Amino acid sequence: MTLVKKKTPEVNYLEVIKPLALKSEETINNVIHKLLKDPQVIDLIKLGSKQHYQFIKLAREYADVISTQLNIPTKTDVANVAQLVKQLEEKIESLEEKLLTKEKERQTTDSKKVVERSREEDKIKKDELKRILSNMHKTSTDNSLLTKQLLERLLDRRRKK
Repeated sequence: MTLVKKKTPEVNYLEVIKPLALKSEETINNVIHKLLKDPQVIDLIKLGSKQHYQFIKLAREYADVISTQLNIPTKTDVANVAQLVKQLEEKIESLEEKLLTKEKERQTTDSKKVVERSREEDKIKKDELKRILSNMHKTSTDNSLLTKQLLERLLDRRRKK
């Protein structure tokens, strides 16, 4: 006695679901179009958008107040420090270029005079860099620790080069 398995017809679910999905999509689109044609709904959406904007604006203001109270740098503070660091890097690169130029001059002219002049200029440049760092420190009282750490890391990187 052998058992014969009957094959059940395969159902293609995609063919069953597709017409249902198309009909649902059409119904939803019609509802949306009707709602968008209704002036009351449009006014309600406008009102909701205005309230949402006011809420976001208020939340940002509160975040700034809380950040200030907790001495946490705000997005603006971080952007200002980044700008100052960028300016400092540019100034350091400029000073490095000048130092390289002076080094070449030192090699081509009387070495004692050039060395003496270069040392004086280096001292002036170092003083200028110290002044810049001091000004940066003064202008960023809320974030002085962050600024100091960033500047120290930058100077350490420059020294290692």
